[in-house]
Parts: sequence; structure tokens; C-alpha cells
Amino acid sequence: MMKVQAWRILKVSALMFVAALLPLGCAAPTPVTRKPDIVFVMTDDMPERLLHRMPEVHKRIVARGLRFPNAYISESVCAPSRASILTGMYPHNTGVWMNGAESHGGLKVFREEGLEEHTVATWLENSGYRTGLIGKYMNGYHASYVPPGWAYWAGRDTAGSGIIENGYVRDYSGQFMTDVFKDKALAFLDQATDQAWDPPFALFVCTNAPHLPPEYAARHADLYKDEVLNPPPSFDEADVSDKPQWIRELPRLSDEDRLMLSKWHRTQLRSLRAVDEMVGAILDLLQQRGVLGNTYVVFTTDNGTHMGEHRWWGEKGAKHTAYEEAAGVPLAVRGPGVPAGEVRSQLVLNNDFAPTFADIAGAHVPKEVDGRSLLPLMEGKASGERWRTALLNERPLAGGYQEGRLIPIPAYHALITNRYTYVEYETGERELYNRQEDPYQLESIHKTADPALLQALHARLMTLKACAGKSCEAAENGP
Repeated sequence: MMKVQAWRILKVSALMFVAALLPLGCAAPTPVTRKPDIVFVMTDDMPERLLHRMPEVHKRIVARGLRFPNAYISESVCAPSRASILTGMYPHNTGVWMNGAESHGGLKVFREEGLEEHTVATWLENSGYRTGLIGKYMNGYHASYVPPGWAYWAGRDTAGSGIIENGYVRDYSGQFMTDVFKDKALAFLDQATDQAWDPPFALFVCTNAPHLPPEYAARHADLYKDEVLNPPPSFDEADVSDKPQWIRELPRLSDEDRLMLSKWHRTQLRSLRAVDEMVGAILDLLQQRGVLGNTYVVFTTDNGTHMGEHRWWGEKGAKHTAYEEAAGVPLAVRGPGVPAGEVRSQLVLNNDFAPTFADIAGAHVPKEVDGRSLLPLMEGKASGERWRTALLNERPLAGGYQEGRLIPIPAYHALITNRYTYVEYETGERELYNRQEDPYQLESIHKTADPALLQALHARLMTLKACAGKSCEAAENGP
């Protein structure tokens, strides 16, 4: 802290010296207006419906900016989603299809494919941004190195409580990690906002909250004691005869299961309360420094999780599906030129974050990027006719383990349009839901739908599952 204060005094002294040398009547030089700053806050396995339970996020991001109710993930699980967020590419193009160290799994594949050299961090760094990442990076990261492109790095070991900082690993065992992340975020921003002509910054804060089983601060232990789960109609779905075999084989929820899910729901809320406090503290600091108006603040999660919907749940989270609970995510953004309190109903995707941040920074976007910038939507310059009308949610490879048991979900590819969710499993099974008429996806209509509709959806899905780069944009936009 003494070094920071000394640096500020040196800067002020230098300015006073320059001003003294100016002829009378001449103003001191005005710093060149810098590019917008970026703060990206991402939670872990957060159900979309919990967004409105975060008062700071709701009051200061949602109400002061845009909400995207049709935001989706290209693969509904942590590592593939994070790989897509960092590169702007679909999982079938990153090769990261699973979490673990197996084939197509986690950070191992991400590094082997050379993707760490070509992420949004390297793009922004090359455009003069001071970049920083705090918290969870990707499954399989063990705090042994700093990836390219990050000027400041406080990445957490996904298997423990170690964080690598300035080349050294510190153990934070016994400390509440969201508070640790908050302190580091505020320290980064304290220096990054020291003077208006410092380089623009892009800070990624990635919490482990509210991943099951959720951790929460002791100060929040008495919150939500009377909270009830209040599940949707898809909870413990009674009639699953329309569902694929893996769902039909899941047992109904017992009373003990329901009690456990209610307990987890309460701890999810406690876990998110600290995240909400962190967001509030970040916004306070940006406002005090006078840079909030020139900062894009984005709030989202890496994927959703089932909490008993369609009978699917688990102690470490239940995702891996194209159902709304896993594939749909909360997304809200505020920033310069972003209107307050509006909603954008267009389909948006985690592939879009990297090209959006590049667009904000004026950075070059590689041709292999599949996503597109959200900036035109954020500024109200994109019409529905020029936006995507479909996107891909995929699980290209079956397998993987959860809680010591094989995940029962087959490989699949799913087409999500403004109206439909259409899924093709490698088993030959199909699902089709009209979300406008059946938002909880209770009755698949694949057996009764117009054959022409099914053929059109199938053809478009085949195009999307093989797309890359600009061909993805063409396939998403449709004929």
C-alpha cells in the first residue's frame, strides 16, 4: 500500500511540475480519452432464476442496463463453457468437450490445442489493455503457471485453496474464497483506476459460488432459514414417457431428496449473497474513481444446473443437458451507451463474450471465432432481421463421471431457436419442445410434429454442428 501511495504522490508532483512550466493562460494537457474498461463477473453453476435474488446486481446492473432473457451456453458444463468464453468458439471447434483430464477434457486439451495463446486475454493485451483474472480459471488448473495474456493473475487451484500470485502459490485454506476474490479485485481496480491516462483494464472475476455444495460466509449463516425451494412444474416430473431413456430411468425424488434440495437452495442463496456484496463493492470503487460511466460491467454464469427438474440432480451439480435449467443462463450488462432497464430478447451465446470484448477494445478478432459481438445489441443498433435465429448446444462426447458414477447422458446436438428446442441423441432418440407453449419442456412433440418442420430443424442442426468461423454466423442466421 505504501508503494501505491508513493506512486500517486510522484504522479501528482510530476503534474504540478509540468503545469508550472506552462505559459500563463495555458491549460494543462488533457489526457486522451481512453477506451472503455471491462469488468466481467462470472459465477459457477448458477440457476438463472436466482438472478433476481441478488439485490446489488439487480439494482445496479439489471435496472441500470440490459437483461438478456434468451442467453444460452454452447455446452452445459464448466470447462467446455469456459473454453468457449475465452475463445469465442463452439466446443466442437475447441475440442474441449468434458471437464476432466480424459480425452477432450478440461485444461489439458485446451493447452494441447494451443488455445491459451489465442484467447480474449491475448487479444486485449495486444490492444493495450491491462488484463486480470481472479478466481476459477478452468477445470484441471493447479496454480502452477500463469497463462499468456494476463498481466495480473490470481487463479485458484481447482483441486484446493491455492492461488498463484506473482509467481508464488499462497494457500487460503480456512478462508472464504469469495471474500478473498473481492479483496483481490478491489486491489486490482484500486491501481488500475489510479489515473485517467493509465491503460484501460479488463478484469475477469470468476467465483466458485454457488457451485454445489455451496460455501458461504459465516456472517450469512442465519439468512434464508425459512426459504422454500418453490420449484417449477418440471420438478420431479411425473410423466417422462416422452423423454429419452436416460431420463426415464431416473427415479422419482424421495422426501429426503426434496429436503436436501431445499437445503442446497438456501445455501446457494447464502453463497450468492457474498457475490452480490462483491459486485456492489466493485461498482462503488468504480463510481468513486469516476470511471463507472466508461466501464462495461457484465454479469453471468458458466452454465446452469438442474435442481430436480426432469428428475435430474446431484451433489456436485447436474448439468450436461439442453434443457433450460442447464443451457439457459442469466446475463445482464451495463456500460457506456447501454440503455437502462431494457430487455433484449435476441438469442445470445457464451461464444459472444470474447468478440464483444474485442469489439469494445478495438482488438482484432481471429477468423476462427464462431461468436459475434453483442455491442450492436447493447447499443440498440442491431435489428432482429440481422441477428441469429438459432444456436447450437452440444455434448459431442458421452461419458464422464459425477460423484463417482458415469454420467448417464448420451452425446447429443441440440438446435435452439426463438421458438423450439430440438435435440438429436447419438442413440437415435429425439426431443422437440415448443418453448413458447411449453416453457418448462414437459411434453416433447417430436412424434406428432409436422414432418416438414422436423426435416427443416434437422437440416439446420446438421449445418450448425459442422460450422466454423463465419459459416457459424451464416448457419445461425438461417436462410
